[in-house]
Amino acid sequence: MTPFQFLDFLIVGSISTEFIVDLRGISQNNILGGSALYTAGGMRCWETRIGLVSKVQQNCSNELLAILDKYKIDADGITIVPNSVDDRSFIGYISPDEFVEENPVAFYASKGLPFPKTLIGFSKNSSDMLKFEIANESLFLPENFPQRYLDTTAAHLCPADLSTHIQLSSILQKGSIKTLTIQSGSSYMASTNWDSMPVLMRDITAFISTKSQLSALFRNRTQDIWEMAEYLCGLGCEYLVVNSGLNGQLLFDSNTKRRYQVPAYPSPLIDPTGLKESFCGGFLAGIKKNYDPLEAVLYGNVSASFTGEGTGPFYGVDSLPGLSQSRLKFIRELVKTL
Repeated sequence: MTPFQFLDFLIVGSISTEFIVDLRGISQNNILGGSALYTAGGMRCWETRIGLVSKVQQNCSNELLAILDKYKIDADGITIVPNSVDDRSFIGYISPDEFVEENPVAFYASKGLPFPKTLIGFSKNSSDMLKFEIANESLFLPENFPQRYLDTTAAHLCPADLSTHIQLSSILQKGSIKTLTIQSGSSYMASTNWDSMPVLMRDITAFISTKSQLSALFRNRTQDIWEMAEYLCGLGCEYLVVNSGLNGQLLFDSNTKRRYQVPAYPSPLIDPTGLKESFCGGFLAGIKKNYDPLEAVLYGNVSASFTGEGTGPFYGVDSLPGLSQSRLKFIRELVKTL
């Protein structure tokens, strides 16, 4: 049974089984995560009527559907696939800015932690993980979208390959989508894809990226982040957000030509996993509610602060009533206009 007949938000992204060793050195195993769920968690801090388009393996489907039912997130766009692809991911934190994604056996041993039996056989290196991401995320085809999802007015595309982002943005904008945000995919943020950016940027509401990804795209052209923002917005994007996660965000508003700097909310950080994705969910909730890009950044900032205080995509959704508004008020006072 779907929780809502009509949806306000649509999120397209991946779902994976995560093994995390957080900043306290505590092992968190077999957690359903991935870009789609962290984005949904960040959005769910503010809004409901959310639908997901993603894929989940058969052995995880019951757990996922129970989670989505608990948080009243529509699951009609979830495709259940055979257990043929290794959807596991590992991340072990050394510090907030330093982590390990390979050789989990050595990392668990270095922390004196028992190695999870369900992680046996995991041996992905960076190249393998990129192949998995591309294979997993490039299968979001039009037929994956229930017909009623195309009546939604706001959507977010989680990191994916370039062709997927271009194809889906075009399809969604031909429907009822009026507000479309995209989180850049690391696989295409390179100078070799320079000529494809005008197609991707056309008529989107916001492009959310990182400084390192933008630098890779603009290699040998400029290293000035605001020049990068002005150029990309000149291709048809209204707002460019540089999401630094632990260090907050930069915002360029092409309508007013204003530049903003927003520091991260100073909350205790337990697990940085999913901070950028949670921000994206809060950002889209804020932009749809307020039609103000700076306020949207603040919403995303607060969503990320909740996510980082615990482990799992929906940790922040269960925060105390009123706390989100309190954090909004606090962080609003720290915004700098550059």
